[in-house]
Amino acid sequence: MRVLYLDCFSGISGDMTVGALVDAGASAERIEQELKKLPVSGYEIEWRTVVRKGISATKFDVHLVAKSHSHDHTHHQDDHDHLHEHTHAHHHEHGGGHHHGDGHHEHRHYREIIRMIDASDLPEGVKVRSKQIFAPIAESEAAIHGIPVEDVHFHEVGAVDSIVDIVAVAIALEELGVEAVYASAVPLGSGHIHCAHGIYPVPAPATLDMLRGVPLMQSTLPYELTTPTGAGIIAGQVRSFGPLPSMTVTAIGYGAGTKDIPDRPNVLRVIIGELSDSSRRRGEIETISVLECQMDDMNGEHFGYVLPKLLDAGALDVFYTPVYMKKSRPGVLVTVLAAPQNAAACEEILLLETTTLGVRKSLWERRMLQRQIVDMETPFGTVKVKQAIKAGKVIRQVPEYEDVRRIAETTGVPFYDVYNAAIASTKLSEK
Repeated sequence: MRVLYLDCFSGISGDMTVGALVDAGASAERIEQELKKLPVSGYEIEWRTVVRKGISATKFDVHLVAKSHSHDHTHHQDDHDHLHEHTHAHHHEHGGGHHHGDGHHEHRHYREIIRMIDASDLPEGVKVRSKQIFAPIAESEAAIHGIPVEDVHFHEVGAVDSIVDIVAVAIALEELGVEAVYASAVPLGSGHIHCAHGIYPVPAPATLDMLRGVPLMQSTLPYELTTPTGAGIIAGQVRSFGPLPSMTVTAIGYGAGTKDIPDRPNVLRVIIGELSDSSRRRGEIETISVLECQMDDMNGEHFGYVLPKLLDAGALDVFYTPVYMKKSRPGVLVTVLAAPQNAAACEEILLLETTTLGVRKSLWERRMLQRQIVDMETPFGTVKVKQAIKAGKVIRQVPEYEDVRRIAETTGVPFYDVYNAAIASTKLSEK
């Protein structure tokens, strides 16, 4: 499995992530070509090689071309400094080193951005990843401001930065063939940010909301180390958190932030490689999202329609539990297990395709046994057998149902005769 590890020792932002992925081998030219498939104009992209505390890194910048001038927040250095791009949704100010246009601030609503992505000619995988990153940003902003998700809007300046950064990250991840994303603990920084409503603490409220369930590191550095876009990438893409998993490293990249930090290089390091067998050992802990809702007013046939849609959207498992609800009405509890990066897509299906008015979400840790599929020869044919392994030892073996059914139907041999023959073959193989 090809995996990406985000080493966020200096935080994470959208521009740092794009720079690091290009530094690790993603094509800058391809990113620019794919971005042209979006109806977003009035900006230019700049790629530079910079040095941060002795580390060479790729710096990614988005410049708005109309009446451009620099917003660099140096006037806030008494209590806070933006190290990266600084895009907050709704009505916050923007800055942090990008060059933005002056003048009117047309708003782009979240729903319009999603429609724009869906209507584009971008590859499907890029669309899915882009929406997975945008979703937690919009959901957290909506929760903080007490408004519907659909009404969250980005100023023109912030919208262009957000769209370009987020879609560029999705393009690079797809090009690099990343199947799973892992990350270190996420540092926050300290101090304050000056927004339209006054002085807010670091991390920004929406940033902190997105990082529920994520291991965090506090720092006394008076900087915003993790931005809202960076938090959206973490919330929308990362499967689990911890030290670097056992892997064969194939590429390393460094993406630069805007400013220098006194005690460390202001870079994001990405490590790409193939997950080794030892990292899949039994006992490894991973993080999954659990979504739940219950309803007592939905046609039973409809549940059969929803389940495969959830699995197609990336759910790891879906199960229905009969429950009694208020006034003793019989209902159904729907539980969905999904990787964190697929949770938003599953949530949308629950809200759109069922009668529920809300979805509960939480992050859980789970311990997984190693699994492998082996072929076992029986007198009736070859049967695939799933083996569960702990500490290098097979502790359980189960014949695959579809193989047993197929052989039983084609040979006329009773199902359990084929099943038991497969079990007998596994016992012989252990001797």
